[in-house]
Amino acid sequence: MRQTIKEIVTNIAYRWFIGYDFTQPIPHFTTFGKNYVRRFRDTDIFESIFARILEEAMQHGFVEPDILFIDATHVKASANKNKITKTLVHDLSPYLA
Repeated sequence: MRQTIKEIVTNIAYRWFIGYDFTQPIPHFTTFGKNYVRRFRDTDIFESIFARILEEAMQHGFVEPDILFIDATHVKASANKNKITKTLVHDLSPYLA
């Protein structure tokens, strides 16, 4: 998402595609993640959007349901296993909202 927002800021074609003019501020890249967690966590909005796009693609012949490709690429995590910090949480209420 960070790279996409950077492209929107610098590339006029992206701004045109999403309907932004030169004076409109572009949202910070974290806005999308926060909205996903806060507003859309318990909804099926993204599944509905994907289903609609898939339906359109199939209607126009871009997707063949009788052919299946699977990507099983192994991507190594960029994480340090030795840098784990354990935190004891006494009040769980902020995490249960």
